[in-house]
Amino acid sequence: MTPELKANLSKNPRKIYFMGFAWMFLIPMAIMVPFFKGRGLSMEEVYQLQAFFSASVLLLEVPSGYISDLLGRKGTLIAASLFHGLGFTLFAFATDLWEFLIFEFVLAIGVSLFSGTDVALLYDSLEAVGDIEGQSKLMGRRVLFYQLGETIAALVGGFLATIYLDLPVQVHAVTAWVPFLLAFSIVEPPRKKLEKRKHKENAIYIFNKLFKESTLVRLIIFNGMIYGTATLVAVWSFQEYWKNIGIDIKYFGLLWAAINLVVGLSAYLAQRLEKIIGGASSLLIMGLLPVIGYFGMGYFTTWIGFLFCLCFQVCRGINSVLIRDAMNSRVGAEMRATANSIISLGTRVTFIVMGPLMGWLIDNHISVESRLNANAYHIFGYIFLGVFLFLMVPLVAKRGEFRPPV
Repeated sequence: MTPELKANLSKNPRKIYFMGFAWMFLIPMAIMVPFFKGRGLSMEEVYQLQAFFSASVLLLEVPSGYISDLLGRKGTLIAASLFHGLGFTLFAFATDLWEFLIFEFVLAIGVSLFSGTDVALLYDSLEAVGDIEGQSKLMGRRVLFYQLGETIAALVGGFLATIYLDLPVQVHAVTAWVPFLLAFSIVEPPRKKLEKRKHKENAIYIFNKLFKESTLVRLIIFNGMIYGTATLVAVWSFQEYWKNIGIDIKYFGLLWAAINLVVGLSAYLAQRLEKIIGGASSLLIMGLLPVIGYFGMGYFTTWIGFLFCLCFQVCRGINSVLIRDAMNSRVGAEMRATANSIISLGTRVTFIVMGPLMGWLIDNHISVESRLNANAYHIFGYIFLGVFLFLMVPLVAKRGEFRPPV
C-alpha cells in the first residue's frame, strides 16, 4: 500500500461522518406526522406508510448489502445518495397516500444501499491501514455526527414550519442532494472479498457464519434487531403523543432536536459507560430502557411524559454502539455489509407487525384525555419486558465472551 493511499484511507472515516451528517440532515422530520395528517392521513395510515417503507427495505436490505460486499463500497454509496435525493424531491410534490407510497419506495432503495455500507467502509478503512484500536471508537463518533445532523435539521425544520408547514419539505428537496456530492470523495478500501462462488453458496456461507457457528453472534444480531424496533415504533408515536399531552407544534423542532441530541451523546458515551460499569450492566440498562419508556409514556399525560421519550433515545444510542461494535468486530470484511443489513432487515420485519398495531391502538382505542392512552404503551411495555427476559438476559449471560479478543 502506497503512503498516499494509506493517507487517503485514513480520511475515509471523517468523510463518512460528514456524509452521514448530511444524510441525516432531515429538515422535515420535526413536523413529519403533522405534515402527513395535514394531507389527510390518519395515524394508522402514517404507520402503514412506514410499514410499507419497512417492507420495501426488507426486500432490498440484504441484496443491497450483498451488492456492497460483492461490488464495492464507494459505488454503492453513490447509488444510495442518488436515490436519497430523488426520493425527497418526489416527497415535495406528493399530495396523497399513493404518491407518498412512491416516495417511500424510492427512499427505501437509498436507505437499503446506504445501511450497512457506511459502517462496513469505516471498519474496512481502518482495517486496511492497521488501526484496529481505532475501530472501537468508530460507532460512537459515527452516531454522534449522524444525530447532530438530525438535531440541527430539527431546529431548522421547526423554525421553517413556523412560517408555513410545507416549507421544511420544500427546502429539503434541495438539501437532500448534498450526500450525493460528498459520496464521490470516498476512497474504496482494499479488502478481502467474497469468493467467486455461486450466489446461493455465498448465502449459505454467510448464514452459517452469522446464525449457526456462534450462539453469541446470533444473540447479538437478534438483540440488535428487536431493540431497533423498540425505538422505531416509539419514535413514530412521539409527535402525536406530544400533541395529545398539550405541547404546541411550535416547540416540536426543539423537542425533536433534543431527542436526537440525546441519541448522539448516548452513543458517544456508550463505550465509556461500558468501561465504567461493565458490558453486562450496560446491556441490562439498554434492555430495560424501552420498558421504562413505554410504561412511563402510558402513565403520564402531561409534559413529564416527554422525559420518558428520552429512554428510547438512550437505548438507541447504546444499541448503535455496543451491539453493532460487538458484531462488526466478530464478522469478516467479506460479509460485514451483509451482516449489518441483516440487523436492519430484522428491525424492519418486526416493525411491519408492531408499527401498524401501535397506530391502530392510537386511532381506535386510545385517548389521552380519558387516560386510556396507557393501553397502547402498556401493551408495548409488557412486550418488551418479555423481550428483555428472553433475548437480553441470555446475551448478558454470555458476557464473558462479549468483548472481542484483543
